[in-house]
Amino acid sequence: MKILLAFLMFFHCSIVLGQKIFNDFIQSYPIGEDPNIRLMSSYTKKETILFEANPIVRYSFYNNFVKGLLEEDKKHTQAWYLSYRPQLRMYTDNSLPVKTPSYRILLGTQHLFRLNSDNSELYKFLGFSIESGHYSNGQDKSAFSELFVDGSIQSDSIYNLITSSTNLSEILNRRSGNFSTNLTEIIFNYRTYKLDNENIPKQLFSFNLGYILYHNRFLGIGDFGGFTQNDIEIYGKHRFLLGFEFMNVLEKLDNRRYSLKQNIEIISKPHQSVNPFRLESVITFYPLKKSKDVGIMLTYIYGHDNYNYRFVDSGHQITFGLTWCQFPPFALTKKLQ
Repeated sequence: MKILLAFLMFFHCSIVLGQKIFNDFIQSYPIGEDPNIRLMSSYTKKETILFEANPIVRYSFYNNFVKGLLEEDKKHTQAWYLSYRPQLRMYTDNSLPVKTPSYRILLGTQHLFRLNSDNSELYKFLGFSIESGHYSNGQDKSAFSELFVDGSIQSDSIYNLITSSTNLSEILNRRSGNFSTNLTEIIFNYRTYKLDNENIPKQLFSFNLGYILYHNRFLGIGDFGGFTQNDIEIYGKHRFLLGFEFMNVLEKLDNRRYSLKQNIEIISKPHQSVNPFRLESVITFYPLKKSKDVGIMLTYIYGHDNYNYRFVDSGHQITFGLTWCQFPPFALTKKLQ
């Protein structure tokens, strides 16, 4: 019965994700994570993951990337939006049905600047994104005990017992442990395109450099939803991001394409039992000619987990699933080659 439920959830999320992305195709975003749903191995023997869904949704207040990039003299395109980035995992045990899910609700903006003329062999762009908001898992118990409410005297006393040699993965409250912070993320992106005869990208090189700050005040103003001092000493305020992507169109396969991604995240000064590094290598193939945003992805991960407080887990992980590209190839100019 549990396997059937997992399959139905997997299928349902696939349909919902697909419909959402197809309907919002005009709202493309060059920077940021793509929605996906995937089977995945587990970091720890304490729990077994069936699958994970990341049904990322961005609701634009303004977005002119698709229209603006067609205009020959348009040097700046942009989007302003509300981002909802849930992260949901289904486990083999009784998780009712999702155990300590992650929720990110963020205000964001993205910008692209065209660096050269449309007559160039390479089309060069420099961009950036800024997102700020709240990140939590909606739980209310201590991160390291199912018995006490987070923030209580009993819960705080547990932190006094944690030393530099404590294995946090062993004592983590995986069922109801609270994780909460506000954050601001900024990513700089440099990308180059080669275009085909219809001015649609046939090759992409993209580089990301990013920084995430965990802070107490929501959007830097509201005094709610932030971290506790005990928690921030464990998971650190600063994270640094580095990313690379190569995309290539296969003319011999009727212009289907593949992409290779390498993402790196480094946590600055976490607890000593936490692996500060996360390396994620992704191979994606887009098999559908008409639906250019649907891809099949295979991922290898080494380092800390990225599922709220489970960053205390670390190791090797393999995932396989579907993804929906948020910035599929489309014409970047009306000018003829």
